[in-house]
Amino acid sequence: MDSHWLEKRPSDVPLVILDTETTGLYPGLGHRVVEIGAVRLENWREVGKISTLVQPGRKMDPKASSVNGITDANLVGQPTFSEVADDLLALLDGAVLVAHNAEFDAGFLGQELIIHGLKTEGKAHTLANPWLCTLQLARRHFHFGRNNLGHIARHLGVRMGQAHRALSDVYMTAEIFKRMVRSLQQRKLETVNDLLHAQGLPIYSPPPTSLDLPPVVDDALANGRNVRILYLGQNGESNREITPLYPSQHRGVTYLVAYCHQAKDQRTFRLDRIFSAELL
Repeated sequence: MDSHWLEKRPSDVPLVILDTETTGLYPGLGHRVVEIGAVRLENWREVGKISTLVQPGRKMDPKASSVNGITDANLVGQPTFSEVADDLLALLDGAVLVAHNAEFDAGFLGQELIIHGLKTEGKAHTLANPWLCTLQLARRHFHFGRNNLGHIARHLGVRMGQAHRALSDVYMTAEIFKRMVRSLQQRKLETVNDLLHAQGLPIYSPPPTSLDLPPVVDDALANGRNVRILYLGQNGESNREITPLYPSQHRGVTYLVAYCHQAKDQRTFRLDRIFSAELL
């Protein structure tokens, strides 16, 4: 986005309020987005939105399902992230992004765009938009007692929809953000830049990292080849046939996310526990 917009008030720049629901908590361990809700505001007026379930190519984690109510059956026949990416990127273009717990959504959306870029263009996409976080603003500048979205909405008298579904959470977050902005402007925190620093630090989606992969894995990723690996897992050594999907990192450890033909599902393999790899 244009850097001079950072010195304008939120009401004077395009905003996209965004929420994702996911298969689990950690994008670096192969968890994926299963629902996106996003609303674009200009002068606080809605000018566009996206609300869609997303086929993640893997099963839901039961704990995630118990929170967001999304099941594997709900995701059958839904579009993949790559199929909705162009519309989403058009909605986000030139906007400041706003989310409740923005680091979570920024991490997942950034990872999805990296995967999308690798699949479609052979290079990772970077999401350059800055994120404002209503959770961090609540923690640092307000006294709500608890800072989950539903509690803040009740405290402020914001109408609540279905909890932990993306578009419903987006509209709640938008109303909460408007009220926070009015309050913070009275404290001379007026511009987007003021708010980015008021939340602690500016938040951005993590950029792609350069990962040093074994030549066999690089070849398989580039050419869609299957690989037979000898892997040391929790239950000891095993031979697996896998289709590598993409590499990732979590807490400094490099992983290979792949379709495991034995399990008939996506699995995440620590790269340092793959003892041998052979192209098939």
